[in-house]
Amino acid sequence: MLRRSSTSTWLLAALAVPLVVATAVRVAPLVEGGERLQRQCVTEDGYLMLTIARNLALGRGFSVSDGTIATNGTQPLCTLLYAACFRMVGGDKLRALYPIVGLQVLGAVLTAGAIYLVTRKCFYRGAHGAAVALAAAALWFASPASLVHTQNSLETGCYLLLALLTVGVYDAWADRLATSFSGGRCVVLGVWVGLSFLCRNDACFLAAALLAVHLLRSRRAGRTRRAIAQCAIIGIASLAVASPWLWFNVTHFGHLVPVSGRAEALGVTFAQNLPRAFVALLENTLPFLRVPGAWESETPTAAVSAIYVVAGLLLARHCRHWLGERFSPGVGILVLFAALLFSYYGLFFGVPGFFGRYLFVVVLLACLVGAAIVVPALAVENGPRRVATMTAVGLAAAACIAFDARIYRRGREHPHRHVVEWVAANVPETTWVGATQTGTLGYYHDRTINLDGKVNPIAFEYRKQRRVGEYVVAANVEYIVDWAGHAAWARLPEFAPNYELLLEDRTRNLAVLRRRAGPG
Repeated sequence: MLRRSSTSTWLLAALAVPLVVATAVRVAPLVEGGERLQRQCVTEDGYLMLTIARNLALGRGFSVSDGTIATNGTQPLCTLLYAACFRMVGGDKLRALYPIVGLQVLGAVLTAGAIYLVTRKCFYRGAHGAAVALAAAALWFASPASLVHTQNSLETGCYLLLALLTVGVYDAWADRLATSFSGGRCVVLGVWVGLSFLCRNDACFLAAALLAVHLLRSRRAGRTRRAIAQCAIIGIASLAVASPWLWFNVTHFGHLVPVSGRAEALGVTFAQNLPRAFVALLENTLPFLRVPGAWESETPTAAVSAIYVVAGLLLARHCRHWLGERFSPGVGILVLFAALLFSYYGLFFGVPGFFGRYLFVVVLLACLVGAAIVVPALAVENGPRRVATMTAVGLAAAACIAFDARIYRRGREHPHRHVVEWVAANVPETTWVGATQTGTLGYYHDRTINLDGKVNPIAFEYRKQRRVGEYVVAANVEYIVDWAGHAAWARLPEFAPNYELLLEDRTRNLAVLRRRAGPG
């Protein structure tokens, strides 16, 4: 048998180049600045969060549209962190991106370290624990899936770190919770869950998974009553941490769910996006690959993904004893958490383009299981199995390098840059502009009004009543600037009397409507 140190050394050598490439791609925006800083690391929704954070730092509260429209269409914890970054630089839009992107790089490094520590101490119970933990952390950090979802200027990376630490704390204390009441530990667990909720509100599913696994384990040990009391303490503590945000939502906006979540679910039919959820699972369980964007909505891709997922579930069921021997109950919590997220977003949610980051925890699970398969196969004497495993690792490393390099090559591109550039060149800063996609545009042009209701509660109410055109007219929007599909608005009865089509450029994917000088 090969020594464990030999296995760890070989793995580190095999992943060295992908790790170097991934690190270079992550820090490149900080080194180069300029267009790469603004476009590689900040997505459309990332700019929405940054706009709210900047207004918060400037004393305008949670708001958009030059501070004139109050909103809760964000996730509070990271918004507060980013607001602190803006406060450091006096609200400067470009200088603030340096500490914000730096936080994301730091978060990715901390998450990789946490994966290593939690896997070695808690999650993995098989042989070669250090090598498995190292491989899982390295694959996660180097994977293009991790690069994409931890550099979006949203809460995704921070959320995974908090979820990982929450489950890791539970795993470390699971035996003591089974043998003693440990009320203090339950309070601490509740605080971790509450912080995860403040990072993203679908952490309610994390709480449900954690409590369900704890109750099941306690029932098998004959301690159901104690477990119910412990779960109550965890739940109360988590609600206490989350209560300021919940109170803010209810008192200021009349609903527990932020306006962004309600807008994204508006008009959704049951399970309409389930095929895309399967595609997201396929991509996240193969974290060293990326599904081409043009393929994601295609029926064959969804069919292959569904078959792949079902086959994976059947294989997991067949190998359940192997999995149970090697992984802790904490990994079971993450699996149940992922299943709940998949069910909710696949059946009830309306924006399939977000599924990849909403199911990001699956990337962590894939790295854990992959490392647990690969490392023992490498730690055997030379033979076909070891050669096949080394080949697979080499191909995965090459794929990581190729896709990470592709992210860098496209780092100066952005799907909304042309919209921002047209407005900057043609519209005075004092003029109000409207769009359905106002993340990037709203960051660079303060007087931008969101029309899909994602961060604009007023527009959301009009949208529910199918009266968006009436709202646009009343809001004194002079221009509507968005992707080319919005050119069709000029032909709608609610827009045609008041707006004319100024520009329709299908090549650039740009449409501009201008308010008429008088009634149509």
